[in-house]
Amino acid sequence: MKRSVHVRGIDDSWLIVIVAIIAVILIVLDKTFGNTFTTSLGSIFPKADLMAFSLMALISIFIQFVLIRKTRKSVKVEKSKSRLGKSVVVIATLLQYSASVILVIILFEAIFTSQYNVDLVETIVGINLITSSVLLAILSSRFIRTLRNSPSKVVLAYTVSIAILSVSGIVTYIYADNFLQGKPDYITSDFNPFTSYAPTASPALVLLYQSIGIISFVSLWIATIFLTYHYASKSKGLRYWTIVIIPLVYFASLYIIPYLVRLDLLGAFGIEDNPIYAYGYNFFLNTVRTAGGIMFGIAFFILSRSIKHVQLKRSIIMTGFGLIILFGANASSVIIMTLYPPWGVISSTFLITGAYSFIVGLDSAALYLATDSSLRRTIAKSPQKEVDFLQSLGRAEAERIMTNKIESISKQIYNNIQYDNLFAISSEPNNVREYVNQVVGELWNVDPDVLQKAKDKHNGKNHE
Repeated sequence: MKRSVHVRGIDDSWLIVIVAIIAVILIVLDKTFGNTFTTSLGSIFPKADLMAFSLMALISIFIQFVLIRKTRKSVKVEKSKSRLGKSVVVIATLLQYSASVILVIILFEAIFTSQYNVDLVETIVGINLITSSVLLAILSSRFIRTLRNSPSKVVLAYTVSIAILSVSGIVTYIYADNFLQGKPDYITSDFNPFTSYAPTASPALVLLYQSIGIISFVSLWIATIFLTYHYASKSKGLRYWTIVIIPLVYFASLYIIPYLVRLDLLGAFGIEDNPIYAYGYNFFLNTVRTAGGIMFGIAFFILSRSIKHVQLKRSIIMTGFGLIILFGANASSVIIMTLYPPWGVISSTFLITGAYSFIVGLDSAALYLATDSSLRRTIAKSPQKEVDFLQSLGRAEAERIMTNKIESISKQIYNNIQYDNLFAISSEPNNVREYVNQVVGELWNVDPDVLQKAKDKHNGKNHE
């Protein structure tokens, strides 16, 4: 029986890896394939764009269903017992399914009426951006608790970057909503987004959107450097810095190339007249965030290489895939063009699944570290510097579990004492909290080997 469960767990893990890779490919195709390649195919294969969009939409719905249903199973995490945990699962699941239903309605509209409702697109964008921002805000608050209990520059960097990414989602929704509000109620196959494009957002909102995009990218880039910087001190230092700087240059090119276009430097060399330029520039423009997300996710894949614990390794890999999907799924620059079919919408429906996979991966990793003392000792003794991040997560979660347990026992004892006395002391719960904090602090300052020897000695006496 145990053997079959183990095999099924391996299958679930590989299934998640496969569908996550397909999700990244779909996101790239959705943001680049629609308004370039399928347009060219239209003269050869009528409605090629609609057929491609329909196929990608159906595949994406299936993948999102698998990610929502199998993510927790792949890392061997049971249903949460906390209200917050239950709320996260229910909200993420219901809203993801709601977004999928709306995507199906848009698909049917496009197929049978050759048009789609902009309000439905606006609803999908709002559901995914706002929900993913809320999930990231919850994760950021947990990082703040970790930072308070176990200060670390890596934890601080990720706390800031995740908080900024959460704010970025809200700003992006406001930005996209401003553009979509100025569009016709229905977008038909005859609608030309390039001749009908008219910015409706205020210059201040555009500046805020661009600024928060830059800050979120750079903050995650810095956090990634902190997580992997020890590789730079080895013989592969030059290769390391070359690899990590490429995405930053890639991202900076978003603003450098338009500047060169305004100076007409590309036209002077005849580059703009080359048909390959339009395809290449569109692909480049719409894959910057995906390329950055891949770099940020690979940092967690590198971290997982030094981990022998199977379930912890899976959790870290899940975190990496979640971050790649989450960061790459933002397709606001494509959505506001209101292309036909509505390219960019498919990518946006992956925001919830990306954020959900990200938070499940990190939370399950912290739980494994908190509930396995031998694993914490192994991590603490590891010479690899990147595991300091895991050590901070495990220590904070272990302290939370320990504190809640001690508080529960203390309050139970206190309530029993009240029944034996004539009067109660109202300030006792505060004293309990101070006592718990003092005990926890003392426990962390004790050498783990000393605690283990004491435990072994105690067990030996019990056997006698």
